[in-house]
Amino acid sequence: MVARSGWVETARTALLFALPLALAALLGAQALDADYLVLRDRARRDTARVAEAFSGAAVNEVTELAAFARLHVDRSARDAAPEAALWRVIYTYDLGLLVLKRRGERLLFPPEDPLAMPKMWEERLRALTAVADLLREGDFVNGWFPNIAGEYYFECRRSGAGAEREENCIALASPQIFPTLFGVLDEFAAVTPGWAFRLRDPFDRIVWSKGEGGTFESFTQGGALHGWVVELSGAPDARRGALGRLALAAPLALVWLLLVFQARRAQNAQEAESAARMTLLTQLSHDLRTPLANLKLYAELIRRKSEGPDIARYCAVLTDEIDRLDALAGATLSQGAAVAASPLETADPGALAREIAARYAGLLAASSCFCEVSSAVEGERRFAVQAFERILVNLLDNARKHAPGRIEVGVAESGGLLVLTVRDHGGAPTAPRKSHGVGLSIVRELARVHGGGFTLSAAPPGLIARATLRMEVP
Repeated sequence: MVARSGWVETARTALLFALPLALAALLGAQALDADYLVLRDRARRDTARVAEAFSGAAVNEVTELAAFARLHVDRSARDAAPEAALWRVIYTYDLGLLVLKRRGERLLFPPEDPLAMPKMWEERLRALTAVADLLREGDFVNGWFPNIAGEYYFECRRSGAGAEREENCIALASPQIFPTLFGVLDEFAAVTPGWAFRLRDPFDRIVWSKGEGGTFESFTQGGALHGWVVELSGAPDARRGALGRLALAAPLALVWLLLVFQARRAQNAQEAESAARMTLLTQLSHDLRTPLANLKLYAELIRRKSEGPDIARYCAVLTDEIDRLDALAGATLSQGAAVAASPLETADPGALAREIAARYAGLLAASSCFCEVSSAVEGERRFAVQAFERILVNLLDNARKHAPGRIEVGVAESGGLLVLTVRDHGGAPTAPRKSHGVGLSIVRELARVHGGGFTLSAAPPGLIARATLRMEVP
């Protein structure tokens, strides 16, 4: 009887200890089941974020290559012998640059003389002419068409009407694009470890890949890569909690939960660090792209200009850009992924806005943009000059890429805030057209950190971006 009583007491004690452990196991299993949904959503967001950064790098590179080709074509039109100058440009591209110019019903280039046009151009120009025939007044279209020698990226614009109607089209062959584009993508893949990438052209051919992957997720592209598809693999697979096994292994459930807790803490810390690094690299790459493009433009001008007073001015612009790029890179790397507040400095905000617009006038002109600056602020103010400059550069670059044409910059003050507005006059009048992207996220964060805010509103036929910063009267 005593022995039986001892066993009963032991069983009762074991049951009292086992019940909380079993309950903890059940609750833990439910929590892990819910955690599966969180991990799955996080994996999707991570994949979408990497795909967006990858797409931005690829689209920007193709857009810049086309912009430089168009710049060379436009410059040849101002030559004393425009047709000969244009042929020289085309031959520098190894005949990988197609040009079509029409005014009214008259073909300006290429010449209608079959002896003056390379035989290989006939088929490719038919495709470019078919695009130009579909244009309406004010249209701009871009895309890709196939050829026996590979793909071509084209851009066509139409302006005017009637006898004054003009169509200007260019097309770049893939050998003129892919080497530079693939180099940029290789650099992106190198700073994004753990991911596998594939790039499919509009004709469903894999033209570039990097890394080994299992299940790939597809993202359809737009802009200069309209019709292309980016495929990514590398997000961690989410797994469901094993509810039945946890319930049966109640004595080990508590220890297991503690181990999971510690592992999850370590994993979250690692994911946070990885996300911070990704944000830093993405923002740094985006901020560096605009001054680099400006440097390329002025470098090209210097290379072509052998003498004259303009050399000194171009060199001064290059020096300023290099200094700014160096300071920006140093500040970004030292601050980390999070945007840090810049010190308040004394400056004339209107004069600063005009200086920035003048600095990028060449790059804006290459994208068929011109900038007008007006200021209602008289005299100097104390504000975050570095943040002001980054905000304006990002907004100008955003308008340049998405809405070529007239850009209006306004500087004002209201209630202790410095108000900066940038209005474009191109593109569809819908906010989603430019409501996403690295540039605007940088603007929004800079404004917030410096005591202001950022809004984007439709102003047909374009958009108005409005950023505010804390300001003091010196």
